[in-house]
Parts: sequence; C-alpha cells; structure tokens
Amino acid sequence: MMVVDVRKLNNGIGPARPVYQHGHFCVRAFHRLISYPSYTLFLLFIIYLLIMDIILYFKIRSRKLLDFNLSDTILNQKIIHTIDIFDLLSIKKIMIEPIIHYVRSPLAESLETKLHFTYYFPFISANVISYFHCFLSLISIKFISNESLFRRQIGVIIFQFRTFLDCFDGVIYRAHTNDKRFKSYYGNFGYYVDAISDIIGGTCLIIGCLLYFFKQRSFHTKLSIRTHSNKYSNSSVSNEGNNETDLIILNIDDDDIEAQTYSHIHSSSKTTNMSSNLFETKQTIFITLVLFSLRYSLSAIFWNRNVHAYEDLLDSQVDLSQQKSLQLSILHSPLTILIFYLWRYLCALSIQDYLSFAIFIDRTWEFIQKTSTIYWCTLLLTIFLTELHINQIRSLFTVLATK
Repeated sequence: MMVVDVRKLNNGIGPARPVYQHGHFCVRAFHRLISYPSYTLFLLFIIYLLIMDIILYFKIRSRKLLDFNLSDTILNQKIIHTIDIFDLLSIKKIMIEPIIHYVRSPLAESLETKLHFTYYFPFISANVISYFHCFLSLISIKFISNESLFRRQIGVIIFQFRTFLDCFDGVIYRAHTNDKRFKSYYGNFGYYVDAISDIIGGTCLIIGCLLYFFKQRSFHTKLSIRTHSNKYSNSSVSNEGNNETDLIILNIDDDDIEAQTYSHIHSSSKTTNMSSNLFETKQTIFITLVLFSLRYSLSAIFWNRNVHAYEDLLDSQVDLSQQKSLQLSILHSPLTILIFYLWRYLCALSIQDYLSFAIFIDRTWEFIQKTSTIYWCTLLLTIFLTELHINQIRSLFTVLATK
C-alpha cells in the first residue's frame, strides 16, 4: 500500500505547494489575509477609501452654493470648530487626494479643535511648519537612498510625517485667520512658501530613489520576467545545485603566463558583459526617473491650474440667478464629478503616496516601470478632457453675461 501526503500534491512542473493553495481562489485569499495581518489592514483601508468616495459622490450631488459670509459669521458668533470630513465642500477639497481628505486632514484638524494647538503655541505659524517639513524632506533623502530596506521604510515614515505637516500648516493658517474654508489663497506669501515646500518634498523623494537605484541597480524587466517563467523548467532539467547560474570553468595552465593573462582578461570582459546584460544601466535609470519626474510635474502643474479655474467658475460669487443655477448644474453633472475623481487619483500628492508605498514594500522600480504607460495615457487624456470642459464652461458663462 502506498501512502501519499496530500500536502505535497503537485499539479505539474514546479515545487510542491501547501494544500490550501490547491483550493479555490477565495480560500487562498482568505488564508493569506489570516496569515498576514498587514494585508488585512491594507484591504480594510482600501475599503474605507472606497466607501468614503461613494459618500462623497452623493455629497457633491447635493451640495449647494458656498456661503461667502462664513468667515464673518465665525468672527461675530465665535462658532466652535468641529471636524466634518464633508463639511464645506469647496472645489479644492473635492479635488484633493483621498488620503489627505479622509485621513491626514481630519487628524490635523483634530490637533487644533481637540488639543487647541494655536492656543498653547500661538508663536508657531504656518510658514514655520512649512520650513520644518522642508527640513524633513532633506533628511528623508539619506534614508530613502539607503540600501537597507528597513532604513528606506524609516525614510518613508519620515516623509509621511512631512506630508502630514503639509496638511497641518494649512489648518494652522485657517485657525489664525479664523477662516474654515478649504481653499488656496493665491498671491499670499504663505501660498508661495507652501508651493516651494511641496516642490522640495517631491524633488527629495525622487532624488532619494535615484541615488538608491545608482547604488542598487535593478534587473532588466524582460530578464526578470524570463527568469520567472523559466524557473520551473530549469528545475526539471537538473535535480541539484543552483540551476539559474551558469558556471564558466576556465582551464588555465599555470606554466603559461600569457594564456593565464588572456583568460583573465577574457573572463573579466565576460563578467562585465553579463553584469551589463543583467542590470539596468545608469543611463536607463536616469532617463526613467526623468520621465517619472516629468509626469509628476505635469500632474502638479495642471492640478493646481485646474483647481484655480474651477474655483473661479464654480465657487465664485455671482449675482445673476441664472449663473447660480448654471454653477449648480455643472457641479452636479456626472462629467464634472468624473473629472474631479480623476484628478483626485492623478494629482502629484497621490503619486507621492503611490511611490512611498512602493518604496515601503521594496517594489519601487517595478512601480515606476509598470505604471508608466497607463499613467501617461490617463494623465494626458484627463488633461485634454479637463481643458475642453473648462473652455465649455467659460463659453457658457460668457453667453449668459452677454444676454
């Protein structure tokens, strides 16, 4: 009688798999969630963001025109600020990144409303906080460029704290000015300080990745895919040793110095060629990071430009009732909401979080490479669609103004 261990059943070429991997996909997914609590937390976080985005959609559909006398009301009646994620939905708050909207901004506001930060530290201004998180951005380069994954994860935590302070300086500014409206104050000195600090933060993050790739160059993408696909076929050919490494044995005569020198040079050239074929060149790494920086910059420039345009068109104070009705109808239209949601996930702050997460799980190069094409296509289409939409809205307001 032959005894078979069902835990080592195999479906073909390749190593044996545990019994739960032979089950349904849901069973394997459930086992992975139980075995790795971090996956469960990440899944719950994604579900939280999706639920909040669904709620946001209905909040936008039911939003009225903003009350432009809100600041005077707060000054005269001294209303106590409360935290409400969907309170005073301005255009900038609608188009901001989801993690900032649902996580960082409420935490930053809680420091002010619950702990009364400006009351105990009135000498700390928003610009001081901006200067400090610029300093944190510079420190994060040292950690993100390190070859140790643990140190890079520390660098991500430092950079995330810097991003939180970027939200907190806006809360401090609104607390000092007694204005709760979430908007950009164009032309203000603090606006330029915040913009420069954001540029420094994104630049430091990309420079840290570039320095890390120069120290620890990644494998060629096609080579890694080919190695992964041939992994099991190579293991079936040989039963012992390391089957993914080609050993070159040189038969050198100790008495023949010239032959020894020639073979040494020949083997060195082969090693150099093999290294150049295995790893990405520094030129490729530099060009890839430059292209990534370009799409990062384009998303930041056009996001800020479009937020300013939509604020002027949909959040500005108008006198005619027809213009007010037009503002509401455009704001509630599905096309406008679609554009808002696209920019929420394509803005530069979202790219920072995507890249930070990739660094934390040690998948930085894969993220930059595999998202390049789809991100470029989505970004360019969104820019084109937004420009057409803004021009159409402006033409509609022009027609109403001439009547």
